[in-house]
Order: sequence, then C-alpha cells, then structure tokens
Amino acid sequence: MQQILKRAVFSKALLPLALAGAIGTATPVLAADVYVRQPAPRAAMMPVPSGPLTLQDALAIASGIGVVTVQNTHYDDNEWEIEGRDSYGKWIQVDIDARTGEVRHVDRSII
Repeated sequence: MQQILKRAVFSKALLPLALAGAIGTATPVLAADVYVRQPAPRAAMMPVPSGPLTLQDALAIASGIGVVTVQNTHYDDNEWEIEGRDSYGKWIQVDIDARTGEVRHVDRSII
C-alpha cells in the first residue's frame, strides 16, 4: 500500500514539472517572431549629384533609405519610383525627384 501511495504522489508532482518545462522551452521560440519597426535613415545624409539623376544615383539614395533588394524601377514625369524589400523582408517603395534628388515619398508595408 505504501508503494502505491509513493507512486501516486510522484506522478502528481511530475506532471506539473513536465508542463512547466515544456512552456519554458517554447517561450523563447515565440518571442523570436516579433517584428520591430526601426526608423529609416535620413535621406539628407546621402550626397546628391548635380543635374538629372541616373538610375544608379537613384538606387544609391533608395539604399540609404533602407531598400536592400530592388524588384522594380520606373521612371516617369521626372521621378524615379523604386520598389523592393528592406532588411526585414518588408515591401518598400521610394519616389525620388530625378532633378533634385529629393525623396518625395516613402511607402513601407505594414503587413
């Protein structure tokens, strides 16, 4: 009888310990999926050449904003539109004035 009683007490103590261990190991894995938005670097730090901007100049300005991978470029009405991904893999679009090098608009994905 005493042996059965020891087994029951051991089983009741073992189950909560096993559950606490399982929850403790799963918590760091879940915390790694958090996306932390960081402010974009200021475009004013990028040197802007005089005259109309070439595609390479526009790409240099866009990379200063945070574009890492370029997926599409478009030139229309004295404006470069550069679409791509940032270092977190999020979609980003940068519109740059081709005459002055001014960044007109930055659109970042919130998805």
